[in-house]
Amino acid sequence: MKVVSAVFLALISVQSFAKTVEDVRIDGLVQMPSSRAFDVIGFDKNESYNSDKVYQAINSLFNTGYFSDIDVYEENNILVFEVAERPSIGNLTIEGNELIKTEDLERGLKLSGLEIGEIYKPETLNQIVQELQRQYYALGRYSAKVDIAVKDMPRNRTGIVIKIDEGDTAKIVHINIVGNKDFDEETLTKDFESKETGSWNPFSSADEYAKGKIEGDINTLKSFYLDNGYLDFNVVSSQVSLSADKRDVYIVINVEEGKPYNINNVTLSGSLPIAEDRVWKQISQKKGDVFSRSEVTKIIEGISTELGDDGYLFTNVNVIPEKLDDHTVNLSYQIAPGPKVYVRRITFSGNSETQDEVLRREMTQFEGALATHSKIQSSKRRIERLGFFGNVDLRTRPVAGTSDQVDLDVVVQEQASGSIQASIGYSQEDGTVLGFGISKRNFLGTGNKLSFNASRTNQTQDYSISYDNPYFTVDGVSRGFQIFYKTSDHADDDVEDYDLDEIGAGVSYGYPISDTQRLSFGMTIKESTVKLGYDPSNETKDYVNSQGDNYDDVIASLTWSDSDLVGGVLPTDGYSTKATLEVALPVGDQQYVKLGLNSQRYWNLNGSDLWLFRLKGRLGYGMGYGDTENLPFFENYFAGGSYSVRGYGSSSLGPKNSYDAGSTNSSSALGGNILMTGTAELIFPLPMVEDHKSVRTALFLDGGNVFTDTCLAGNSECNEGIDPAELRYSVGLSWTWITPIAPLSFNFARPLNSRSGDKTDFFQFQLGTTF
Repeated sequence: MKVVSAVFLALISVQSFAKTVEDVRIDGLVQMPSSRAFDVIGFDKNESYNSDKVYQAINSLFNTGYFSDIDVYEENNILVFEVAERPSIGNLTIEGNELIKTEDLERGLKLSGLEIGEIYKPETLNQIVQELQRQYYALGRYSAKVDIAVKDMPRNRTGIVIKIDEGDTAKIVHINIVGNKDFDEETLTKDFESKETGSWNPFSSADEYAKGKIEGDINTLKSFYLDNGYLDFNVVSSQVSLSADKRDVYIVINVEEGKPYNINNVTLSGSLPIAEDRVWKQISQKKGDVFSRSEVTKIIEGISTELGDDGYLFTNVNVIPEKLDDHTVNLSYQIAPGPKVYVRRITFSGNSETQDEVLRREMTQFEGALATHSKIQSSKRRIERLGFFGNVDLRTRPVAGTSDQVDLDVVVQEQASGSIQASIGYSQEDGTVLGFGISKRNFLGTGNKLSFNASRTNQTQDYSISYDNPYFTVDGVSRGFQIFYKTSDHADDDVEDYDLDEIGAGVSYGYPISDTQRLSFGMTIKESTVKLGYDPSNETKDYVNSQGDNYDDVIASLTWSDSDLVGGVLPTDGYSTKATLEVALPVGDQQYVKLGLNSQRYWNLNGSDLWLFRLKGRLGYGMGYGDTENLPFFENYFAGGSYSVRGYGSSSLGPKNSYDAGSTNSSSALGGNILMTGTAELIFPLPMVEDHKSVRTALFLDGGNVFTDTCLAGNSECNEGIDPAELRYSVGLSWTWITPIAPLSFNFARPLNSRSGDKTDFFQFQLGTTF
C-alpha cells in the first residue's frame, strides 16, 4: 500500500523505534544515475532506519535540484523512494538583443545554471530577469523589458525562450551640480563624457545615459578639484531621476568644495641612493604653488623613472600630505628604492612568425645587465617601430628566491606585415589598374623586406623588385637592391604627348647614426628613352633637341632619415623626416641635382590612439648643371590629386606648357623644379567602426603648388620664381581602409581658392592601388 512520505514518517516516529527492511528501491529516475541516487540517500538494504534518517535522505535528494516531488513508502518490506524528476533544458533561445552580444548573455546564463542539458529550475528565472534588466538599466535602457517563455518538450525536457525588448536609451536632459561656489557649472562639466541633449549629432552618444559613464564623470569632477588644490572636496551625493516615460534623465550632483590649499613646504625622506639634486629636479611644485594631485602623480613617476635609470627598478615613492590650519599643506616624498635589479633572462612570446633574433637585436636592455627604466622603454619603442606588431608589452617578473633579479618578458601581438595580391581596380586619376604584387616587410620572419610589384594603368606599366636587409651587419648597417622597369605613354592624359621608358638597377647602404636616425648611400644606373608623340609641347621638344632622346645616367644618392613612428601602416604617434640628395654624375649623359625633404608628425590628442592630429610637408628642388641647363622635364615635380593637394586634378597645378601656333592642343601642366605641399589632418574615430587599426577617417586642409625658375621664351602661362599667392588650398574629408586585398581610399575635397583654368575634382578615390 502506497503512503505519502509525511504520513509514513509520522507513523514510524510514533512507533519510536528503528525498522529494518530487506531492500531499498528508487523509482522514477531518468536523468540522475541510480548509483548517484543511492549515494545521496546514504543507506542500503538490510539496514535499520528511523524517521530522522529517512527525512535526511529526502532532504538530500531535494538538495540535488533534480526533483520536484519525492514520496516514500514501504511495500513488501522494501523501502521505496518514488521521485518525480524536474525536466532538463532541451532548448534555449535568446531573441531581441543587439546591445549585449548573445555569447555574453549565454556566458552569464551558464553561470546561473541555465544551459542546454542542465536541470530546469523555475526559481532561477526571476533572478535572471532581474539581472538582465539591471544590466540594461546600467546602460541607460530603462524601458528595457525581459520576458521568459517556457514550453514543454518531449522526453521530459523544457524549451526556454528569453525575449528581450532593449528599448531606447534614456537621454540626459539636465546635469545640475549643487554646492559649487568657486567654479561655474560649465567649467566643471566641460570634460564630462556625459553631455546634455543638445543639437543633433549622429556620431555622438554623449547625451545617452549610462551608469558607468556618470561614475567616470564624478571621478573627473573629483580630479578637477584636487588638481586645483581643494583637498577637502567631497561629493555628498548623486541622484538620477527619470521622467514618467523613462526616456529623460535628470542628474543632480551635490558637492562640498572646501577651500584651496597652497604648498607650505616640500621635503624628502627615506633612502636616496643617487644624488639628491637629481631627485629635486623632478619636483616641479614649490612653496606657494597651489596643490595639484596630477602634478604630484607626475613627480612620483619622474622620481621612480630617475631611480629606475640607475637600476632601482622597484622604487616605491609615496607622498604624505599634512594639511595645516591656514589651508596650506606640507608634502613629504618618502622614497624606498630597494636593491639594484639585474635582468637574468629575456624571453619573447607571441611572435609565431618573427624570429626571436629580430626582436632581440632591437633590445637596448641586455641580459645580465643592470635593469634600467630608460633602456626597457627604449627597447619597447624600437620593437614598435618595426611595424610588425599591433601591440608590444614589456613586463618585469621578479625571480623567485632573489631580491635583485628579474626576468624581462617581451609579449607581442603580430599583425600582417605583407600581402600577396592580384587586383583589378579603378582610379579616377590612373584609370583601370591591373596589378600583381608580393610585398613582405618581414620576409620569412627575418625582418628583411622583399617586394615585387607589377602594375598597369591606362598610361603606365611599372615593374620592380627590391630586397632590403636592415641588419646586413650586426651593427645595423643595411643593404638593399632594386631592379625596375617603367614605361609611360602620356598621349592620352593631362601631362602631354610623349612616351618614356626607364630601366635600371640600384644598390644602397644605410648606417645608423642614433636610435632613430640613419644615413644612407646609394648608386643607381638608369637608361631613359623619350619618344615624342604627334604633337609634343615646345618645352619637351626643346629639351630633346638639346639633350637627345636617350640617356644613360649614373645617379648617386645620399639620404638622412629620422623616424620614430609607431603604429605600422596607419601610424598613431611619433614623427618621421627624410632629406634626400640625388646627383646625376657627370659620367652620364645628363647632369642634374634634386633635393627633397619629407616630414610628418603625429600628436595623440587624448592618449587613446583614436583622436590624432597630423602635419605633413614636402619640399623639392631640382636643377641642371654642367652640360644640362635645366632639370629634365620627366624629372619635374607635379602637384594636385590624391597624392598632394586633394580637390584638384592629378598633376594639374603649376606652370603650363606651350605649343606652336598651328597646334590643336591646349596647354597642360608642365610641372616644375620647385615643389611645396603641406597637409594638416584631424583624425577621429567613427562610432560604428571597431577596428581603428585598419580604418581611418580624417578632416584635412591641403595646400601647395609647383613652381619653376626657368620658363621657355614666349610661354605666357609660365611665370618664373615662387609666388605665395599661387599656392592652392583645399579642405575635405578622407576615409581609408586597409583591406586584406588592397587599400581603399576616398577623398571628398573642396578647393578654397581655385583659379580660372584649374581642374578641380570634388571626389577622388583609389581601389587596388597604393596611396
